[in-house]
Amino acid sequence: MFYFLSKSVLQYGRHTAAVSPTHKHFSFQLSPSIITLRFFISTLENPNKHSFAASYLINKFGFSPESALSASKHLNFTTTEKPDSVIHIFKHYGFSQVQTLKLVKKYPRVLSCNPEKTLLPKLEFFHSKGMSNNDIARILCTYPHILERSLENCITLNFNFLGNLLQSNDKTIAAAKRYSPILYHKPDRFLKPCIDILEEYGVPQKHIASLAHRWPRSVMMSPNYLRRIVEKVRKMGLDPLKPQFTTAVMVMSLLRESGWERRLGVYKSWGWSEEDVHAAFIKEPWCMMTSDDKIMAVMDFLVNNMDCEPSFIVKNPYLLKPGLKTTFIPRASVVHFLLSKQLIETKPNLVTLFLCSEKMFLEKFVYRFEEAPQLLKLYGDQSNLSK
Repeated sequence: MFYFLSKSVLQYGRHTAAVSPTHKHFSFQLSPSIITLRFFISTLENPNKHSFAASYLINKFGFSPESALSASKHLNFTTTEKPDSVIHIFKHYGFSQVQTLKLVKKYPRVLSCNPEKTLLPKLEFFHSKGMSNNDIARILCTYPHILERSLENCITLNFNFLGNLLQSNDKTIAAAKRYSPILYHKPDRFLKPCIDILEEYGVPQKHIASLAHRWPRSVMMSPNYLRRIVEKVRKMGLDPLKPQFTTAVMVMSLLRESGWERRLGVYKSWGWSEEDVHAAFIKEPWCMMTSDDKIMAVMDFLVNNMDCEPSFIVKNPYLLKPGLKTTFIPRASVVHFLLSKQLIETKPNLVTLFLCSEKMFLEKFVYRFEEAPQLLKLYGDQSNLSK
């Protein structure tokens, strides 16, 4: 059987085979993987079963022989008509070649979908809800398994349930873009039980909706795990009626215990106690999601360049939010200039200086001075250095 293989066929991938006409056998100079060899054997023994689909994946999408063989076991086409139709529909909905390739590599079975009965109605549904072609491509490329779910019994149900919570198709689409599996799992598995738990603890619906909109992963976890997090956040002293509560739930769900301990160590290196960290977390839960590098950089700048006490930052953890190069350095440069020229007598409150809006900063520290052109240049030069 192997004698009739051409040398070009035997040179699939990176493996080269030498054929001996006399002994009617071949030997590999480089041993191929077992899966690659199985692909060749499967191609000969089952020419109509898997070989066409595997070849299609290799030639059209650049699959390796190994992955093509594995994927072809779940594909049921023996002509190009169906997969070409699937590709045509994606192209019609604005998918680029790169996006189509990404989707197919993640979910090869899509090529066996019935284009008219299975695929098109789902794409039309998404479009009818206000999704742009780019929205659809982004969601499906991220989690293409959505396409295997029933339109009526799952996808529509999920979208409508989330839409009722958020009271907006645009927000529902944004949530799906942030966490695409929210359209895959039926609401009664994760979404509804998680919402019920938050309501049980007295979290206002508008805060639940904000959490689902901005951080949908936080309402798509195991309900038992969410309950443990909510209880822990409540025991830390956060008020379920305040928006910081749902932010804290989100942070705790993403950070996990090991991340919390690592971040705790970073703050302790600046003299904070564990009680200080908890106090800052209650005021601004996001301080525990700030990267280690940024915490170190901002603390160093505030303490060593702005003569700020670490205890002041404990009481004002919001100071950890602005960017070092985009906010702290440009604004500090302006203030240092004003102080050096005695245009202001004392250093302004750091919360006012670094947390006020851009408009307020310019009005208070730039435009009201005769040196405004020079200040603007200084401020702009420092801002541009960060880009």
